[in-house]
Amino acid sequence: MIVSIASGSVVIGQRYPLGIMPSGIVKVENGYGTYYVTLVKGDSELIVFDSSFKPVTIMDTVKNDGVNDIIYRDGKLYCFGFFSGRLVIIDASGYPGRWKKIDEIPTSSRLITGAFIDGRLGILSNESEFIVLETINRTILKRYKLPVTALTIAEDSSHFYVSLFYNYNTLDRSMETQKGLMVFDIDGQLSASLDIGKRPSYISIDGERLFLISYMEESLKVIDKATLKVIRTIELGRYPNYPVIQNGKLWISITGEDRVASIDLESYEATYYDLLGKGPIKTVPHGGMIYVLETITGTLEILDETGRFVETVKLEGYPVDIVFSGRDAAVLLQEDWKTGKNTGAMLTMRLN
Repeated sequence: MIVSIASGSVVIGQRYPLGIMPSGIVKVENGYGTYYVTLVKGDSELIVFDSSFKPVTIMDTVKNDGVNDIIYRDGKLYCFGFFSGRLVIIDASGYPGRWKKIDEIPTSSRLITGAFIDGRLGILSNESEFIVLETINRTILKRYKLPVTALTIAEDSSHFYVSLFYNYNTLDRSMETQKGLMVFDIDGQLSASLDIGKRPSYISIDGERLFLISYMEESLKVIDKATLKVIRTIELGRYPNYPVIQNGKLWISITGEDRVASIDLESYEATYYDLLGKGPIKTVPHGGMIYVLETITGTLEILDETGRFVETVKLEGYPVDIVFSGRDAAVLLQEDWKTGKNTGAMLTMRLN
């Protein structure tokens, strides 16, 4: 099947059914090759694909943990157990068929996600905690009670940055906490907290700057890491989502306005590209093209590097992630509309 509405073409490959609510795709590189791991949250399974996006194996060793997120670091997969409260560590250094669980570290908290600094794992929990775990000796070094539950964490070489998405109560339009960004050192000590606006969501780091998107305020704040001062505020539009830094630009899908914003990281100039599809959620440049996942129309819209429309690919599902491997690509569908069920799929394609 070839879908083409201008120059270029995309050849649709296989549609691999997944389980309930698959989330993002994690790239794993080891001595045996390159692999792509998808967490199927509803089933708490890990599905491993090879570099051409053919399924290799399914891991259900974390089935009872209710894993919410996974991180790959130094040959290991770290799985954050929401139901079990355990950090499950999988040795992913060999061929996927030989990957195995090597440790389980209990935390007594429902885990959401985390970030690494020098063997120390900063973890967010559903109990509004920030936890610092020393993974080598399996010791919890610090538990810090946050004002509200946090969903997003980022790190550099010396600090963890935690944004408090629930700092704004939409029912009574009040701030539950005036602080929206909290900065911790590697020991879990609070270094600073900032009044950064309503519902700060995504954090991106580039050199000495933080880029923080405020979902409710519909803006991007550029923050100097050394002083923690806001050096620029850029208005974005309704419901900005999933920023991607690539080639000196920050790409942001403006979901509520059906367009994409490209922010030059040197000049801070914002360029907007209008789309034909509805509900863009993630934008990824690749090979001189711009690929936009659209949730309402269930499409992949492709633009050239100047933002001109090239083609639309009908995905027939709700896309949440896209990855590339040479001329191959794969789109993760959280909902597969072809099946009519509450399950997802991995859709492969060849780019020409």
